[in-house]
Amino acid sequence: MAGRLDIGIDGGGTGCRVALSVDGGPVTETRGGPANIVTDPAAAEAAIREAVIEALAQHGLGLDDMRSARVCAGLAGGRLPGVADAFATRLPFLAYVVDDSVTALEGALGGAEGSLASLGTGSFFVRKTADGVRHVGGWGFHLGDEGSAAWLGRRALSLALRVADGRLPPDPLAAALMEAAPPNPVLFARGASPGDFAQVARVVLAHAETPLGQRLIGEVMAALEEGLADLDHTPGAPLVVTGGLGDLLAPHLPATLREGLRPALGRPLDGALALARGLP
Repeated sequence: MAGRLDIGIDGGGTGCRVALSVDGGPVTETRGGPANIVTDPAAAEAAIREAVIEALAQHGLGLDDMRSARVCAGLAGGRLPGVADAFATRLPFLAYVVDDSVTALEGALGGAEGSLASLGTGSFFVRKTADGVRHVGGWGFHLGDEGSAAWLGRRALSLALRVADGRLPPDPLAAALMEAAPPNPVLFARGASPGDFAQVARVVLAHAETPLGQRLIGEVMAALEEGLADLDHTPGAPLVVTGGLGDLLAPHLPATLREGLRPALGRPLDGALALARGLP
């Protein structure tokens, strides 16, 4: 029979991961399938359950041993009203379910106060202070995700069409963007996913020195600064910028954002496990 079990879960549309520690010992990690708790909560529950069972089995344990477990699950979509609580009732064990931005912040800053800007395929901004945690953004590609790679890719193709119309001057980036969205940006956009648009963003970074590239990067920086301003982030305060696009943009960050910039201390999964360990 195990003593105390601490379990952290990180999940989203591309998959889930589980970190398990028995009595404060070494951490075991397992992976599972997609865990989108908004579009397919049943599949998400099954993927998480299987990954947890696999982690338990590595210690000779099963679900019956979860009575002694403290579990924190950081899951994409958990900010939507009622979604986290509803999903928690699906799990075959008691769990503290939060949005993945909460666990990302905990992992990145190691529990300290500060701000996190996540610029991946999507985006969100979150800040921890003595008064609590505040989130902005992260509402998805269709209605938000400003400053994200998908947002940048869509914006880039829009401006490439302006170049094609003669509304903006010719630019090497515009030509590269037209090639990156066959057979043309309009038809490409009809069936493109956020991930497809995010791939287009890489073309922008490869042509960052052209006038059009500078304009687009400037628009991302404006979105980043706006998100942080809405959090009341102050220059020089601790700041972590993560995500694929965030990593690529690091050389372009203005001096005001570089003042408090620091690398992430850990992953969202690390943050979930740390929050689980803090549960009574």
